Amino acid sequence: MRNSRGRFGLVPWIVSVATVAAIGLGLFHKAVAFSQTDAAADGAPVVLELFTSEGCSSCPPADALITELGSSMKSVIPLAYHVDYWNHLGWADPFSSGQWSERQTDYARAMNLDGEYTPQMVIGGGRQCSGSDAGSIARAVAAARSEPASGRTSIQTSLIAAGSRKLQVRVNAQLLTAAGPGRLVVMLAIYENGLVSKIGAGENGGREITYDYTVRKLLPAFELDATQPGSFVQEMTIDLDPSWSLDHLGVAAFIQDPTSLRIEGASAEYPVAKN
Repeated sequence: MRNSRGRFGLVPWIVSVATVAAIGLGLFHKAVAFSQTDAAADGAPVVLELFTSEGCSSCPPADALITELGSSMKSVIPLAYHVDYWNHLGWADPFSSGQWSERQTDYARAMNLDGEYTPQMVIGGGRQCSGSDAGSIARAVAAARSEPASGRTSIQTSLIAAGSRKLQVRVNAQLLTAAGPGRLVVMLAIYENGLVSKIGAGENGGREITYDYTVRKLLPAFELDATQPGSFVQEMTIDLDPSWSLDHLGVAAFIQDPTSLRIEGASAEYPVAKN
């Protein structure tokens, strides 16, 4: 579904403080957790960002596909954002946020697209295709991995205490080569797996859908000087919402250019409550 709403101005989120088709090309094999080390044999991890909505009848196949990709394709880090601009069609998506709609608008602007649509998959911050097109996604992942990234990240998480709702996150971001003038932003995404929704109305009314990699929170950790290669570490404490399941939460860290939105390196840890 294509969004016909008026285009937003560029929202400065990046600097705020706050049936699946058979998957071809032989790229996929089982994996559970994602990290720079785990993906060494396959290349640096590629971030897959799905923009989806419970109000969109075309989205359930893409929701199922991102779950399949996350469990079978080793060197990807999936993230799913539920946009809010279809909430007027008779059903308000309980996982939707205007922040995710704004993020998709930023991608549309950076890639000179006519507008936003669902389901859309953004690959590595620089390529996009239909979120249910497994073949195009696989080709875009291969293309993204063929381009050397100028950075990489690693991440460690721990709860302050067993059952605590405060998550300690340590991010190490390495800038391997100068990436041009300006600054890069290290982003953190908190996501949740195993969410089940019974949709009561709208285009998907009557369906029960399970979602994985659903982004709950996205925030900047710190900035990097793109002209200065090196390793930089930041520790943060993040408050977790009481409604989120600790056993099903993961954290992804990625370096992003705030202008082009290209992602230069990424890693993830799941689940955060394993320790």
